Amino acid sequence: MKIHAIYRCLYGEDFIQASIRSIDEAVEKIFVFWDDTAWGDCNHAIYKGQRVDFPKPPATFDRVVERIKALNNPKVTLIYDHQYDNANQFTHFTNDILMPQFGKPDMYMVIEVDHVFRPDQLAQAVAQAQAHVHSSARQIEIWKGMTHRVPERVDRPGVIFWNMATLSGLPRTGRQADYPGRVVLDAHVHNMGFAVSPHVMYWKHMTALAFSRLINDSQPSEAWLEDKWMNWTTDTRDLEISEGCGPQIPCVVPYPESQLPPVL
Repeated sequence: MKIHAIYRCLYGEDFIQASIRSIDEAVEKIFVFWDDTAWGDCNHAIYKGQRVDFPKPPATFDRVVERIKALNNPKVTLIYDHQYDNANQFTHFTNDILMPQFGKPDMYMVIEVDHVFRPDQLAQAVAQAQAHVHSSARQIEIWKGMTHRVPERVDRPGVIFWNMATLSGLPRTGRQADYPGRVVLDAHVHNMGFAVSPHVMYWKHMTALAFSRLINDSQPSEAWLEDKWMNWTTDTRDLEISEGCGPQIPCVVPYPESQLPPVL
């Protein structure tokens, strides 16, 4: 089976190497679409009443592209592409860029730079995804320190799979290659997005503060970075980022290190 994996990144140096290594044996090609400008074409955020300027190209937010290149993986192709909005972005990647140049695979795997699979869960996900046109892995969202996790949120798509057997291209998709009728698989992926370094989390927060309203996405709470993440303790509650939605993550719970992907 020919599986083509697709990433997109503006930052994400912490876990990109582990993510790629975790899927390498299962896929034929790995495409990484990288950008140097935040969605909404914004160049700064306002944080605590102060202007925070974003790095100006060719400067970058972190070393994610450098770390991808350091793998020297012949399966990896880096492609620069900037879009104003992330809605339907993966359909643009597949239909406009990848299929004309590289042909149609049997399956697309749409994965984020902080998604890391355990080998058993990846094998289960691929096997199950073959029975559906559009499906997604469940997520284990690891919290900072890597000893806690967010209680499962089944409504949030993890790695997305598109079985291309009956498709000539992807339909119009959402912000994460999602589409109505998505089947949730039994297999899960570890989402390390809450476990990144303070440097990466800072830029994730600054860029989200700037672009969310411009692209009609959920606006984050400005205070979340310091109040809920940087100064988190096991007693901290109401951890969801989106403004006014804190109770959607009431707390985090202990998670055994033995269950983390070995590549970490």
